[in-house]
Amino acid sequence: MPTPELTRRDRSALDDFCGRVRAALGSNLFELRLFGSKARGDAAADSDLDVLVLVAENRVAAEDRVLDIAFDVNLAHDVYISPRVVTRAVMDDPVWRLTGLLRAIEREGVLL
Repeated sequence: MPTPELTRRDRSALDDFCGRVRAALGSNLFELRLFGSKARGDAAADSDLDVLVLVAENRVAAEDRVLDIAFDVNLAHDVYISPRVVTRAVMDDPVWRLTGLLRAIEREGVLL
């Protein structure tokens, strides 16, 4: 999928968010992907930034940290980053892969 057109504010917020998440999660982080309307290019002016945070393990602990980071970045950049923390095992599970969320992420997700 091609890189979506994002506002300067969105790009700055995503760069900040991704940098903080990478630093906080270290080797537990597999990847970050933008998905949803911003990734598809059909977002409204007030659309959120949906971000998949794919981790190896400890989803709950990772999610707590990621949500704190998103809160701080949202305030700092006046955006709304909506992270979804998922483990690699869930992404690879054949049953979970049938869910609408994971299918959308695979179809439209853009690596960050």
